[in-house]
This record gives sequence, C-alpha cells and structure tokens, in this order.
Amino acid sequence: MPYSRSRFLGSVGAALAPCSFAPVRAESADAIRVGTSAIDGYLEPYYAADQGFFARAGLDVDVELFSGGARVTTAIAANAIDIGISNPISLANAADHGLPMVLVAAGVLYNRDAIALCVAADGPVKTARDLNGKTIGVTALEDSNTLHVRAWVDQNGGDSTTLQFVEIPFTAMAAAVARGTVAAAPIAEPALTPALRGGTLRIFAHTLDVYGRDYMIGGWVARSDWVNRNRDAVRRFVSAIYATARWANAHPNETAPFLAKYAKMDLATVLTINRSRCAESWSPRMVQPALDLGYRYHFFSRHLAAADLMAKL
Repeated sequence: MPYSRSRFLGSVGAALAPCSFAPVRAESADAIRVGTSAIDGYLEPYYAADQGFFARAGLDVDVELFSGGARVTTAIAANAIDIGISNPISLANAADHGLPMVLVAAGVLYNRDAIALCVAADGPVKTARDLNGKTIGVTALEDSNTLHVRAWVDQNGGDSTTLQFVEIPFTAMAAAVARGTVAAAPIAEPALTPALRGGTLRIFAHTLDVYGRDYMIGGWVARSDWVNRNRDAVRRFVSAIYATARWANAHPNETAPFLAKYAKMDLATVLTINRSRCAESWSPRMVQPALDLGYRYHFFSRHLAAADLMAKL
C-alpha cells in the first residue's frame, strides 16, 4: 500500500511526542542542532565534537539521540533539529510527500557482518516461505527495514504480502524475537553480537543484500530551505563529518567508548562487535538500488533519482 501524505505527516507529531529536545536557539549560521541514534556508525557527531572537528569548522553543535532514522526524519520535518542521520527510504518518503528534504552527506555504509535478520535459535523458521503470515519487528513502518525484508522474502520464495510489521524500539528487538513476540527482526550492532552470544537467536538472512554491498544505510539529511539559508555552515558540516569519518575508520577502538556510553553497553563487549564503516564520500550508487526497490514496492508514488535527493552545495 502506498504511504499516504496524511499518514506521513501524522507520523511527524506522533514521533516527536516522546522525544526530548534541547531548547531551540536563535538560528545562526554556526549553530546546528543534529539528530542521531545510538547505533554503530551513527555517533559521528560525538566523535567530531570530542576530536575538535566541529570546533575547527567553526560550528556550535547540539546533538540529540532518537530511536531510529524515521524519527530523525520527522524531527527534521518539524524543524526540531537541523540535520540528522536517516535511511534513504525515509528521506525519499519525505521528498515524495512534498517535504523539502535533501541529503547533505553520506553517513554509514552497509557492513554485512553488522546487521542481519534474526530469528529464534530453536524456532521453526528455516526458509523465506516459513515467514509467510508471520509478524516482523522493525524500527518504523514503511522504511528501509520494512522494504529490504519484503524484497528478500519475495526473492527467496516467500510472499511478502502476507507479512505483518510492527514497530519495536531498536533496543527491544532481540528480546522480542527471543520471547516470540515477533518471528524475526533486523538487528544491528551493537545489539547483534551480544544477542547471538546469548544463544537464543540466530542469523536467518542478510536481507540488506537486496540493496547491494555498497549501500548507505544512513546519510545526513536536512530541510532544503534550511540548507539554502545556511550553505556555508552546511559545507563546513560536510567537511567536518567526512574528516570525522576518516578518523573514525582508522581508530575504531577510540570510538568504542562513545558507543558503549550511548548504547548503554559494557566497553569490553563493544570492543568485540563487528564495527560499521563511516562513508568518506558520496556516490548515487549508494542509494539508487534502494530507491528502485522502493518504487517497485509502491513506497513512493514516483521513481526517484538518487542524484536529485543530494543537496547542491
């Protein structure tokens, strides 16, 4: 079913309701409110602040944590934040429904070892067809996770039209699968490795493979009108975030304490998980396969080109 404009706009208020935001300051070219999530690779703003990349770029950045990319997108739509990391499907949904959002920088690249569709270790799910009629947990309906699960099931002999999707917070997914609340859920690091070590879950499929190995699971998004008013600040943000990416990719052990803190995990555990890589540049091929699938599955009313979603800075 296409994602209606009224449903999308309605989700803005619903998603913002439980969130806590820093007070809105007078808009300045140097002051930027940034939204992210406690997922591996998504914490670049904290690295950038700690290592001085934002300061050297002349930026005063406030960071807010959200439960997932769809929540970040709705916060941007409501002007609660200026820039945030979100998945390409949430961005494309916003653009398709008339909300002026653009990608300003690539964020996190797909690491096949860092995210997987998981099922109960002793459960009956063995093939894609075994998921027919089952309930799948996702962080948000009609976003990237919903799409790649549906596409993978269809490509492997199942029927995605029979699937039921429910929203579950990222931190609660492993427990929901283990107790049978849902039959499966895409679980990412830093939750994936501890969940597998517990023995109650197993990897069923790498469903994000449908997007290709170069897929960008998260990118830095902003409202186009805000970008137009703050082009110089945005350019400096992009420069700082890519400098941060290069540093983070070369120093995974130094970024681990941030992930441990914000994901509320033991540092020793974080040091053993499969880490994601931050994107150091942008290419349309990181996004286009997902947009093509989104159109095929009626997530959008029109076919979208990845290059058209990128801000012209």
